[in-house]
Amino acid sequence: MPTLSNAQLTGPDSPWGAAFDQMYLELCRDRVSISTALGFYAEHGLPPPEENSDAIPTPIEEEELRQIASALTVAAAASEVMPTRVLVATLKKVSKNPNLFFGRELPQPVEWALANDYQRGDEPPGTHWRDVLGDQVAAFPGQVEQPTEANIAKAANAAIARIQRKAGRPYNEADQILAVRLGAIFRRSGHPIRRRRQPIMRRDEVVYVEGGGPFYDFLELVLKPLRAHLREKLLAPVTIETIVRRITDDFPKAS
Repeated sequence: MPTLSNAQLTGPDSPWGAAFDQMYLELCRDRVSISTALGFYAEHGLPPPEENSDAIPTPIEEEELRQIASALTVAAAASEVMPTRVLVATLKKVSKNPNLFFGRELPQPVEWALANDYQRGDEPPGTHWRDVLGDQVAAFPGQVEQPTEANIAKAANAAIARIQRKAGRPYNEADQILAVRLGAIFRRSGHPIRRRRQPIMRRDEVVYVEGGGPFYDFLELVLKPLRAHLREKLLAPVTIETIVRRITDDFPKAS
């Protein structure tokens, strides 16, 4: 017989700053390739510098890299797994008493779940995720507003519904965070996001697998720091195939 799970209403201090700094530094090493993938040089009529150039990034490049680093860092923290039943039980507590959020002591997976579904109004969920993590990302680009009790309760209920819809199959919060955040960054480049299937030989027969395309190649570049972090911490990996599927299946209008 299933047993009820207790909520977990406090968590350890966030290692946000150190993780973000590491992600940002590693992205800077590939900044030319990343800026090229986002169409930065073509848009501004500039020749791309050499890969290992010591040229100082432009303010626009810096802002783009910081936003990518923030997405990777949120995903890294969300990978600190909390059992689904405990996560849902905690979100139910928050939905009934949103003041629990304002103590800023909730475990990271709970905050990430709230951020992913937070809405100020009728905009897509997660658009204003910085409102939920505002004290930790105040230095990042974008305006931050103080969340309201009603919107925190609404986000908690939405997160519960989303998590329970995906019950029965492996669910990694980080994949969805990356689909939303990196998808928004890439769409600003003007490139469409589409799934592509390419043929490969497997056991003497041709099979079709996910792969290829501008967004896929962009993810290969920017996920390297996060993948290294997850391997080091022995955390669940994120997969490009799942991220692409999430953004094209779950958010088809945004593709």
